Amino acid sequence: MAHPQRDAGWVATGLLAIIFNAAPATAQKPKLGDVPDGTRAVPVHIMKLLDEEGTTISPHDDPLMPFSTEQTCGECHSYQTIAGGWHFNAADPEVPPGRPGQPWILVDRKAATQIPLSYRDWPGTFRPEEVGLAPLEFVEKFGSHMPGGGIGDDEEAETVDYFMRWMVSGKLEVNCLGCHDAEPSYDQAEYAAQVGRQNFRWAATAASGLATVSGSAENMPDTYDVLFGSMLDDPKQIPPSVSYDESRFDDGGKVFFDVVRDIRAERCYFCHSSKTIPATPSERWETDEDIHMVAGMTCVDCHRNGLDHAMIRGYEGEALSVDNPFAATLTCRGCHLGDGSAGFPMAGRLGSPQPEHAGIPPVHFDRLTCTSCHTGPWPDRENYLVKTSKAHRLGTRGVLKADDALPHILSPVFIKQGDGKIAPHRLIWPAFWAYLDGAEITPLDPQVVGTLAGRIITRGEPLRAGAFPTLTDEQIVQVLGLLPPPPSADGAPVYISGGKLFRLDGSGGLMQADHPAAQPYSWAFAHDVRPAAQSLGVRGCGDCHATDSPFYFGRIDVDSPVATLQGSFITMTDFLHMGTVYPRIFALSFVFRPWLKLLVLAAFAMMAAVLIVYGFKGLSRLLEVVAGAGKQT
Repeated sequence: MAHPQRDAGWVATGLLAIIFNAAPATAQKPKLGDVPDGTRAVPVHIMKLLDEEGTTISPHDDPLMPFSTEQTCGECHSYQTIAGGWHFNAADPEVPPGRPGQPWILVDRKAATQIPLSYRDWPGTFRPEEVGLAPLEFVEKFGSHMPGGGIGDDEEAETVDYFMRWMVSGKLEVNCLGCHDAEPSYDQAEYAAQVGRQNFRWAATAASGLATVSGSAENMPDTYDVLFGSMLDDPKQIPPSVSYDESRFDDGGKVFFDVVRDIRAERCYFCHSSKTIPATPSERWETDEDIHMVAGMTCVDCHRNGLDHAMIRGYEGEALSVDNPFAATLTCRGCHLGDGSAGFPMAGRLGSPQPEHAGIPPVHFDRLTCTSCHTGPWPDRENYLVKTSKAHRLGTRGVLKADDALPHILSPVFIKQGDGKIAPHRLIWPAFWAYLDGAEITPLDPQVVGTLAGRIITRGEPLRAGAFPTLTDEQIVQVLGLLPPPPSADGAPVYISGGKLFRLDGSGGLMQADHPAAQPYSWAFAHDVRPAAQSLGVRGCGDCHATDSPFYFGRIDVDSPVATLQGSFITMTDFLHMGTVYPRIFALSFVFRPWLKLLVLAAFAMMAAVLIVYGFKGLSRLLEVVAGAGKQT
């Protein structure tokens, strides 16, 4: 049945959003589910479904609306507190950026572009608006592996940018069910498909298994009204609509949600899986999980949070950046080794073994993270390609399964971090067109580049699945000549790729130079963790210090569409800031170290023999002296 009160609320809400911003929020009192009472049991969640206006939903309503997590879950939990958590607060300038993590990577093969994006202030990334992505476009492109909230639930973004489109698509609220729903029918791939159709307000409902959603907000005109509908010019256009499974509603119109506190690892895997090529076998049964998972743990055993959803990321030094001493106990070191300054034993959390590291010089623990030896695939002479959920849309329908699918992420790369410790990283080589003004780089919208010069870049030929086009110097010169004039008279169009910046010289030729924006963007990773018996160093010092050890001398491909750069590489030592001379000399010492040990043992034996001989001589002389003194007496 229709709801005049709800309809009036919709109109009022729209008018208020246009005329003025909402009044500042006042501090809320804790809700029913915000303060635990100490029980470890999980409450049974049988509740009414509420739409985004807070109106109770019945499966017989006309029109039928999707349920709102903000309203439904917000009955018992403070939605605003939850929405400030780490998974949702990237666009909040008040939140410290923390250690650089995996960015969102914008790929446009027609423009020979792969560029790292983030709303967090991570050096080497660009903000989405710098490449022409408005918040709604960003959510539509990357929301398949976002948990909702954040920029998808930002009222300022909705009222200022694409306001009419936001009214049609609705907000992408924090999707509580994406993590906490244990129902086997919950389908995150369906959520991803709905986000791709701009069905933001319908996405959580469609994924929940409580209802089916058809139609596409993306195909609706900006004037479409989700409550009253509108005349559509094309009969093939199907507006978004929802149909609930009536059997899921009890006599009181309530629905049971199988909500869990300890989230299953499979829920995390949708956004946090990775495939290493060729190190990961093609068959699942040939692979081993992280040793912690094998031991029966789950992701949230270490990556914990409270109501504020300030997720513990688990890296060393995090406790200082988030001002939470407890975070230090959930790192590798904090869990396995503890803190000797604490007043009680801290090692062995969750039954973790306390390693002895017998025979390993202590300097290793000052210069290496635990993950350097225990994490990721065993390093090889050449880097691996890695596909990740966020970058390659793993787990979605119709995903490109080609091993070389863009973006090209390389791993493992051992890099010295800001704290001076070496850690395994993944990296990408950025490739994009931009304006250079002084030392400042302003990236260009790849869609603009593709429209202007796509046929030059691709030579008018279809691209092989997953591959970059190959750019000759002549093509780069042509494209740079076609780009619009830069905003500043001192600016110049450039192409950045493979660690180099390409620009036109005074005669119209192509020149290249180094530039910080062309350097690869990298981020540390910590999984999968290998058992101690498979860690670096288990076979001896040569695992890292041999003259051909990948740890120091592994090759990192320079990934680039530029023909003159393809096939080039750099070595791991370039990321360790030490050159190749010292590591090679030091490695050579390990070649002769067995001989040196024999030489030292022989020297000790000779010294012992000399001492024994002279000891006996001394003893004999002493006896003679004593005997002579006896005769005199």
